[in-house]
Amino acid sequence: MIPRIALSALLCASTSLAVCTKLEDCPQFQNLKTNECQTYHHFLARGSTSPYPGHVIETVGKVCDALNTNENPKACGYEDVEYWAMNGGERWCISAHEGAINGAEQMRNYTARCPDSHLIVMGFSQGGSVILDVLGGGGGELWGCVQKENPKMNMTSAPGSKVVAALAFGPTRRSAGKSWTKGGGDISDGGAPRTAEQNAGLQPYADAGILREYCQPGDPICAPHTENKDMSKHLDYFNKYADEAAAWVLDLARKASGDGNNNNNNNDIGTPDQTSGGKSMLHQTISHPIANVFILLFALFVL
Repeated sequence: MIPRIALSALLCASTSLAVCTKLEDCPQFQNLKTNECQTYHHFLARGSTSPYPGHVIETVGKVCDALNTNENPKACGYEDVEYWAMNGGERWCISAHEGAINGAEQMRNYTARCPDSHLIVMGFSQGGSVILDVLGGGGGELWGCVQKENPKMNMTSAPGSKVVAALAFGPTRRSAGKSWTKGGGDISDGGAPRTAEQNAGLQPYADAGILREYCQPGDPICAPHTENKDMSKHLDYFNKYADEAAAWVLDLARKASGDGNNNNNNNDIGTPDQTSGGKSMLHQTISHPIANVFILLFALFVL
């Protein structure tokens, strides 16, 4: 037991050096953070205890690097889904529910100001669950606590109708056998399966071809009922699938704006004097010197 946890710690530390999670460590992405109206606007949900913006920022960078041009340098950017991002019993349930509520509210606020924007949502681990909860509805027992329920997002009206791509890496709460799972992890439920109603809430996004989750066998968080579990398999999605995922998002974004070419010719719709945001009760960012410390906590629980 101890050697396996120690190995997870080493993998965690080495991987944290390879993946950018904090803006101060990756200044090339700082100009992408904005609340302005844009042609393409991401909402990012970080993993447990990770600093904002979290592991998915490099994938966002790949997408925006292709969409931002000399003619329209601010066509693409992101804002954080503001939530506690904590784990461990009751804290996880409070945190995940807060993320689902705030994420939906931020998206509503944004589309009310920016009705012509195309929305892209991304999340990793707990943040992946948050993204799925925002779209399909969430709640239920997980990690020894009961997460409060939140409603699904209606795809036929804004902001649901404005979503052009939804991407989750290693989501904690997910169900086996779903068409939107890539990576082979569809053979296992996550830490807890989503209910039939919650999966039904996701189905319209899947039917439209704009929902994808990455989960691979051996990931003890998103596929705990598989063999050869190793925490490194929860951390290497961005090495294995970032290019593929970014290309998928980019294709959907261009199709949504009617631009099937490699150059984005949309007009800048920015309004820098306006901002979107969640509820005033949002928790402050909780950072840790090792962005992936949550892996150790999960390892103690799972391994």
